[in-house]
Amino acid sequence: MSPHRFAEITQLTEEFFELAPIGMAILRLEDPADPASLRIIALNPAAQAASDVPTHAVGKRIDEDFPAVAKTPFPKQLAEVMRSGVAANLGEGPGQYDPTRLFTVTAFPIPPDCVGLLFEDITERRKQQRRAHESEVRYRKIFEASTAAICIFNARNGTFIDANPRFTALLGLGGASQLLGKQIDAFGFWSDGEGGGGGSEYPALLERLRAEHSIREVAFTFRTFGGQVRRALVSLELFEVEGAEYILGIFWRV
Repeated sequence: MSPHRFAEITQLTEEFFELAPIGMAILRLEDPADPASLRIIALNPAAQAASDVPTHAVGKRIDEDFPAVAKTPFPKQLAEVMRSGVAANLGEGPGQYDPTRLFTVTAFPIPPDCVGLLFEDITERRKQQRRAHESEVRYRKIFEASTAAICIFNARNGTFIDANPRFTALLGLGGASQLLGKQIDAFGFWSDGEGGGGGSEYPALLERLRAEHSIREVAFTFRTFGGQVRRALVSLELFEVEGAEYILGIFWRV
């Protein structure tokens, strides 16, 4: 590689380090027997949002200049990353300058005697996870409390994935655990309701669902767990999750 090309790459690397939106730091272990002898040799501006170490701390040692940090497990964790040669996530926590932001810290070895740190802002990710969890809790409460009988099953093989109390009661079962994993034809859905290999109308129903995505108030017969034949109306909705097809069914006894 020509000296000119090498200088160009070095400049780009330095600019990337300084301008990167993710916090980065590099520390060198000066005494292999003392993890707290880590010296900060590089720290980019983005790292300040996650750490109480200012950029002018470059060149300082943890044991000499940050005694409080030296007493924590942090130096030993970094030394272990260097010893093992394996990157490690050191956990997450609030930023020192902005406690409303959350960061995760990842350490990775830089042979022979350095360790790198990445400070990733995960605030928005955690917010999205909380919103998803809250949405799931709301869905579950509505699902469980609904006066309609509701179930979800795998469209490909008709295996029950979920069911609310009203649906399990409709089938004469004590709870969803008795239903999950079983197939719809075990209860004669979309058949004549009289024993034998039910589900004869299901392939045509699935084809229609794939064309229309939803079907409203279809009349059908089914068998309860005790073998009673009953009639009901059902509305069906086809949906897809990660390439797999599922059907949401809402049932009303007639």
